Amino acid sequence: MIKINSSKVNELGRFLKDRRISFRVLPGIDRAKTKEEARERLTLLFYVDAICHQTQNFSGVVDGVFKRGWDFLLSSFLEEKRRDPEFISVERMMRIKGSDLKRIFKGSGDRYYERAYLLRNAARILKRDFSSDVMKINEISEGFIKREDGLGMIDLFHRFKAYSDPLSKKTFLFLNIAKKVGFWEIKDEENLWTPVDYHLERVSLRIGIVDVEDPLRRKLLDGRRVFLTEDLRLRKMIGDAVKRVSEISGIPIEKLDQLFWSLGRSLCLRSGAKCEGTNEKNCTLTLITGIPCDKRCIFSEVCLAYRDEERRNFKESNVFTIYY
Repeated sequence: MIKINSSKVNELGRFLKDRRISFRVLPGIDRAKTKEEARERLTLLFYVDAICHQTQNFSGVVDGVFKRGWDFLLSSFLEEKRRDPEFISVERMMRIKGSDLKRIFKGSGDRYYERAYLLRNAARILKRDFSSDVMKINEISEGFIKREDGLGMIDLFHRFKAYSDPLSKKTFLFLNIAKKVGFWEIKDEENLWTPVDYHLERVSLRIGIVDVEDPLRRKLLDGRRVFLTEDLRLRKMIGDAVKRVSEISGIPIEKLDQLFWSLGRSLCLRSGAKCEGTNEKNCTLTLITGIPCDKRCIFSEVCLAYRDEERRNFKESNVFTIYY
């Protein structure tokens, strides 16, 4: 059984409501000055988002700086676009191959041919349904995430294989980014939901806003493979719990996602929770929120795992998917 721990959700929401956290824009995602600038920036981010799943083994030096995961993917795409301004055009992306991605990512990562297929499909649907213009999605939806006629952003993004997740992880990540870039209207922000990925799974399980019972609990503790259906149920429950934390705390859902995502990248790692802090340079949590990483985790007083060694062993779902 998977269920929301309502008392912990309320406690966490109240805890965050009393904190003053200054959120900063994600590196590489700056506000556009014109609609054309927004179109170009969001087109590139649309493709980066399409293949941003299970990227723990993506890392390398870009522009003289070591980067990993999302930062590495985004920086690598930006570097390629500087080298080839037509890189993100529909015509070019419809022909991209796995070997191209392997070169762009300097041999780091994996599943190049699968990811290239997702990009080709994204470009083909963008051309077929949206006149090769990512901004058309916003135009057709008239700024609504959900519409009864099937023309809301959720339904439109589901046409792309890469964005076909029933829980719309990549779609909500894109919408969070689009809000920051600007020139992308969202009229029903109450329908924003968190893009539940492996970092958020791990953090939520350890803090305790969601409880799981055996046999799934044991699988998550041991890092054993779980069924996709199990992962979908878990992610749905976590998303609902985080949405409630957002409502109680007053922190917008996209900013709360940034907080938990950066915590999962910095302290609440798959390899182990660094509850007492870390001296790692360029800590994502500090970069995004200003919260220091070299001190005890700010969630220690409300996190169940802080005093429960077994719970600190919770890992995200070990599942093969393109949904993350």
